[in-house]
Amino acid sequence: MNFMKRLNFAITFLERTWMLVAALMLLSIMLISTLDVLMRYVFNQPLGWAYDLISLYLMCGLFFFALSDTLRNNEHVCVDLLHTLMSPRQRHAALIVGYFIVAIVFALVTLAAFERMFESYRNNDVVAGSIGWPTWVSSLFVTLGFALLWLRIVFRFIGHSLSAITGRQVIELPPISGTQDVI
Repeated sequence: MNFMKRLNFAITFLERTWMLVAALMLLSIMLISTLDVLMRYVFNQPLGWAYDLISLYLMCGLFFFALSDTLRNNEHVCVDLLHTLMSPRQRHAALIVGYFIVAIVFALVTLAAFERMFESYRNNDVVAGSIGWPTWVSSLFVTLGFALLWLRIVFRFIGHSLSAITGRQVIELPPISGTQDVI
């Protein structure tokens, strides 16, 4: 299972890198918003580019770069009503089915996002306004976020499959709602 540990390490490294970028985007949003308010109400000279930069790029990157790390930490919404009635092996089997379906869906979503980004880049699509912001950049954030999420989903599918087949805990089961300690 050394391969699974190395794969998890690599995906986790990417997730933490993406989260660092997302944190820097959040910091940028706060600084730009503060500067815009200051410029608007103190100097009567708002930053005309602030809204577009924040809404087109920074918010998009912030959201999509955080998706996979959120799954890694089991912080997405999950319905685990029946999990209390299942053995660990049965829970792994149930998660295999879920992750298999989700892997297919997110592979298609990632492919669609990539195609959208490529088309936008090829056509030099820009947002109409005082600054012609290229739209492919936000599509790149969507593609990268979904691609990393898909990698985490495939990792979990493989890990739960190995756990169900071997009966050993190759990958940890997510906690059942209400059973974990609240900080």
